[in-house]
Amino acid sequence: MSGPAKIVLPTMSSLATRRLVKITVTIQIATLLLSYLSWVLDGCDPFIPFISDTDTNPASSWAFTIGLTLTGALMVPLALQFFQMRRKWGDRNKGSGIEKMNLIATISAIISAIATIWISYTPWHQQMELHMIQARVIFGGLMIWAILSTVIAHRMKEADVRFSPLFLNRKNWTIFSLICLIGLAISVFSYAGVSLAIPEGHMDTVLECSDLGHPSLSVAAFFEWSMVLGLAGVSYTGVQETHLLDE
Repeated sequence: MSGPAKIVLPTMSSLATRRLVKITVTIQIATLLLSYLSWVLDGCDPFIPFISDTDTNPASSWAFTIGLTLTGALMVPLALQFFQMRRKWGDRNKGSGIEKMNLIATISAIISAIATIWISYTPWHQQMELHMIQARVIFGGLMIWAILSTVIAHRMKEADVRFSPLFLNRKNWTIFSLICLIGLAISVFSYAGVSLAIPEGHMDTVLECSDLGHPSLSVAAFFEWSMVLGLAGVSYTGVQETHLLDE
């Protein structure tokens, strides 16, 4: 008897995949820049809002909403494309053991993508608890995806030394993102305690926006922006991976 049939997803060319990675990362970075610049140009405190703070101000919320909607929408086909490419590599390299990791990484990325779209329509000064859940899903899912993608690159390196630069590059970005996540958690803890929740009183200063007040939250915000940039770096290593998988 034959085993269960595998689901075969439509695949893009390697060139199209690389372009999609670059477009997605460019939109991610542009969203951060436009949201922050619009916030500052409206006279708000430049040091330093959380990314979500920029969604509370009409001058910057358009960039936050449009940018995250596009980012999330592009993440879904990109995650499916890499799932298919890695699955094919795994079929050619029996015993690599990447199958389950590939599936979990893909599911984590897709859940994060959906939450990314959703959070862009959930300003946290209006729905604080829901917004915080969405943010944790996004960051948690992307961190799982980054770690598993790094382990997958390590398995690829073990089977083919040409993947060594990919693994090193991805590992560095992932470690950087993890350090920023830890810094974010410690900074919020120093202000809010074990709940790691942003107190609702923070919203009063955010809506005024001319003075964000507490230094610990500014440090936390710095780590948040840095972590998102780090995760964008992990994403961009997909260009390198696509080149290798295509050879």
